[in-house]
Amino acid sequence: MAKASILLESGTNEVEILEFILGGQSFGVNVLKIQAIERYDPKRVTRIHHSHPSVIGTLRFRDHCLTMIDLGKEMDTSDRADEPGFESGKPENGEGTAAKLVLVMEFNQLKTAFLVHGVNRIHRVSWESINPLSPYLSSSDSKFTGSLQIKGREILLVDMEKIVTEILPRGQFQFSVEQVSDEALSRQRAERTILLAEDSAVLRKHVAEELHRGGYTSLRAFANGRECYDELVRLTAEADAAGRPVSDSVAALISDIEMPAMDGLALCRWVKQNRQTQDMPVIMFSSLINDQIVSKCRAVGADAYIAKPQFVELVNLLDQHTGLLEPAGV
Repeated sequence: MAKASILLESGTNEVEILEFILGGQSFGVNVLKIQAIERYDPKRVTRIHHSHPSVIGTLRFRDHCLTMIDLGKEMDTSDRADEPGFESGKPENGEGTAAKLVLVMEFNQLKTAFLVHGVNRIHRVSWESINPLSPYLSSSDSKFTGSLQIKGREILLVDMEKIVTEILPRGQFQFSVEQVSDEALSRQRAERTILLAEDSAVLRKHVAEELHRGGYTSLRAFANGRECYDELVRLTAEADAAGRPVSDSVAALISDIEMPAMDGLALCRWVKQNRQTQDMPVIMFSSLINDQIVSKCRAVGADAYIAKPQFVELVNLLDQHTGLLEPAGV
């Protein structure tokens, strides 16, 4: 089944979520990650021995050979499939398909295939209707970034980046920033306060570590766009009352795109339409940088956009947009 996507206007804080099924439970993923949905044919899969327990093998997809992950096994939802009369490919309301399907996704500059038990439908919703996880559930061990209520059932949004990074680390450290050795440059970077909006606890920690290594030690992180927006509103009011520009408090904003409550595009649009913050550099740092997303970033006025996990280039962009010309070391 070919990928179907309705183009959403940039910065409207809307998203399309594909609801897929594992063990009768509903899960969700942003439609923009989906390249294709196909019926599962075991004959097309080449088994890989001594691999990660959740890796089935490789799948030939067009001109690519993709790693195929059993998402039910990874999410520990396979056991109920053996219950009498239980159809693991349908949510408990009985809707959707009951056939195993393959979701081919692309993010972080990598294509990966995921085996799921079924698919229900695509839901077009506002990010405001997606609930952030509680602090306990949003720990670095969580595989979810939020939840959504549809017709009385809960859809858990899966942190696909975390799953792939844990199963297929594939040289992620090649993008790491070297420890800054220039004391003057380190001091200049440390003087600049950077705001980060990122819903993944794992990535918030990782970005902080990389930026700190590069000298950007004054980093303030927020779990979604709404929290960052609230802080920017507070800082703007504070700056106005003191008769000084917001740039005295914030040098730049780094934002993910997919986030509960308020996404990065809506956050960027607000920053660029607000008189006090319109000159603040905004860098979109997302797993979903493709031609369509680039157009959306430009439409909301983003100063730059870069795909995760290119941390060296992220530091270079911070240098460029905060007035430092020295490039980060590779």
